[in-house]
Amino acid sequence: MAPCLPGNGADYQVGPAPGQLAAIDQVPWEKLKAGDTVRIFWRTQPYAGKFMISQKGTAAQPIRVCGVRGPGGERPVVDGNGAKSRAQLAYSNDDAGLGLLHQTRSVVVIKPSGPDDWRWFPEYIQVDGLAIRGATPQNTFTDTHGVLRHYESFGACVWVERGHHIALLDNEISDCTNGIFTKSTDDAIDEGDASQFSVTRDIVIAYNHLHGNGVAGDDHEHNSYVQSVDVTYEFNRYGPLRPGALGSALKDRSVNAVIRYNRIEEGARSLDLVEAEDFPRTALANPAYRQTWVYGNQIAQNGEAGIAIHYGGDHAGAPPGASWGEGIFRKGTLFFFHNTVVIAGTRYPYVFQLSTTEERAQVWNNVIVFRDHPLEAGLRGGQEVGAGYQTGGTIALGRNWISPGWKLNDQYHPLAAPVTGVEQVISGGPLPIELATFTPAPASGAIDSAQAPPAAAAAVKVDWQLLPSGAAAARGIHGAAPDLGAVER
Repeated sequence: MAPCLPGNGADYQVGPAPGQLAAIDQVPWEKLKAGDTVRIFWRTQPYAGKFMISQKGTAAQPIRVCGVRGPGGERPVVDGNGAKSRAQLAYSNDDAGLGLLHQTRSVVVIKPSGPDDWRWFPEYIQVDGLAIRGATPQNTFTDTHGVLRHYESFGACVWVERGHHIALLDNEISDCTNGIFTKSTDDAIDEGDASQFSVTRDIVIAYNHLHGNGVAGDDHEHNSYVQSVDVTYEFNRYGPLRPGALGSALKDRSVNAVIRYNRIEEGARSLDLVEAEDFPRTALANPAYRQTWVYGNQIAQNGEAGIAIHYGGDHAGAPPGASWGEGIFRKGTLFFFHNTVVIAGTRYPYVFQLSTTEERAQVWNNVIVFRDHPLEAGLRGGQEVGAGYQTGGTIALGRNWISPGWKLNDQYHPLAAPVTGVEQVISGGPLPIELATFTPAPASGAIDSAQAPPAAAAAVKVDWQLLPSGAAAARGIHGAAPDLGAVER
């Protein structure tokens, strides 16, 4: 990450030193311009604060909010608990002008301000190097009118309502209902606006540590929940959710999602890749909605709690021709390669859940380990779908290492769609990875065993990997061919 230095515009410093602003609400957030930087300096105590960004940067001069780390590399903490909203910020025109809708949802929000034109959207915004936390219903803040409020039950540490070219980098995001949430709608289609002002577009989520989010007993909140066009997740560490939370690690309803080089741990689903429910017309008109790319990831999933990879949709039961449900499922191809997946559980864990027979997966060069020798180790499971649809998608297997004894699906849920390439799977021999670090073990069938990609993925290069420390490193080839899995020996 680039150090947190002044840009070409104004330099607003928040910190404990003389001459610096003492509190986050003292920053003139409503006046930021292209090239401006807000630098938040580490101090021993958290900043009780929250803010909104509504302006436009440029590609050459983004608006940046960044953390200056402490002597031990500590990120400055921005805590929504006990925060004070800046009185000059017009969060929205809702609730008789109180602007509570997004104040009560977020610590950081990127969206138009209340007085902005309906078609306005922020762009070229970067938030990096912060520890952001605290948007949960038990926590309180003081709103723009001086009233003490609780946060909503569905919110986020970082909420992007509208925005293009947004980068969320190198943050620790925790103790919120959702860690990151982005929203898109079809409003721009109704307005005939080619800029797609109502869509969050070109979102980069990289080098973050997301953990401890969600709501105990609820499956609607997640470590990240993204509904955007052109989103890249890379080099992130997804830790377990809040104890008792039933959400997923990474939930995505996007168009052209690329998920690569992440470490993803636990959740009801490690990856929950489902339909674009809030902007279906925009999504269905874009061919990239039919392709999702997942490669170079290290995935650890408790098979007793849920499945690893869900692809298709989750609001089932619609009749054919409806504008919701199965009619707007992804119905494309999940490209899944050079990942290492470790699944715990002793009963009936499985790897993939492809919602209908109109979803497909191409799966090659992965390592899939069923760690605990379960009763049945299933490659795929079914999903309840509406009348007129069949459950269970087609899987085309290339060369993969999969634990011995694996099944196409469990014996109680037969699926009609075919699985091809079974004869290419490698099983048996030494365990191909060290479970604690995900690094390849010597003398296993995964070493030097990778195949060339299919034609549809020939242009995609797997050039990076995560080290056990979590650092990113260039991935080379050490041998006659690349190794299977997310890490090269």
